[in-house]
Amino acid sequence: MLVRVKNDAKELGRLDLQIDTQKKAPVSWNWKVIPVTSTSIAPAADVAAQVKNWEDQVTARVDQPLAVSRRAFNKAELKLLMERAMREQTGSDFAYMNAGGVRDVLPEGQIQVRHIWNIMPFDNVLVVGKFRGRALPAIVVGSQKIDPDKEYTLAVSDFTAANQSAPSELRTTGLQFPQDAGLLRDVLVDWFRKQKVIE
Repeated sequence: MLVRVKNDAKELGRLDLQIDTQKKAPVSWNWKVIPVTSTSIAPAADVAAQVKNWEDQVTARVDQPLAVSRRAFNKAELKLLMERAMREQTGSDFAYMNAGGVRDVLPEGQIQVRHIWNIMPFDNVLVVGKFRGRALPAIVVGSQKIDPDKEYTLAVSDFTAANQSAPSELRTTGLQFPQDAGLLRDVLVDWFRKQKVIE
C-alpha cells in the first residue's frame, strides 16, 4: 500500500492498519486524508503567541524593500533569472539552478527580502568551479557554442554539486567546485538590490 498527503502541511493522514502477526502480513487497512483548514480551526493561544513573537522578529528582518519587478515571474522564468544572478555575482560563464530548488514565484511590484527567502528557503551555498568546455554538462551548455579546450567557470548550489549525477541536476560526475561564494540566498538579495528594477 502507498499513502500520501499534499505538501506544505495542507493535509494530514490517518492509516488504520490491521496486521496478521503470525503471517507478518497486512490484513486490512483504511486510509483517510484530513484536510488542514486554518480558517475553521482556531489556533491554540499559547502557540499563536509564540508564532507572533517569531513572526514579529522575522518581519523586522525580511520586510525590507529590495527592488521593483515590472512583471510577475513564474518558477521557470525565475530559474533563469536566478541563474543570471548567479553568473553576474560570481563572474561565471555559466550557472545552473535546479528547478526543484526554486520554491516560490516572483510577484509584480515591490520585491522584499521576504520574497527571496520564500524563493530560496534553504541555506545552500553558491559554489564555483573551473572546467574545460568538454567537461561542461550538456544541461548547462544548451545550444551555446563552446570551445572544448577553453576553460570556463560554472556556478551552482552546493546541493547541485553534491548531487550532480541526479537527473534533476547536472547528470554528470566528478566535477569539483572549490570556490565558496557565500549563501545563495544572500547572493540573490545582493543582486536584486543592485538591479533596483527587474523586467
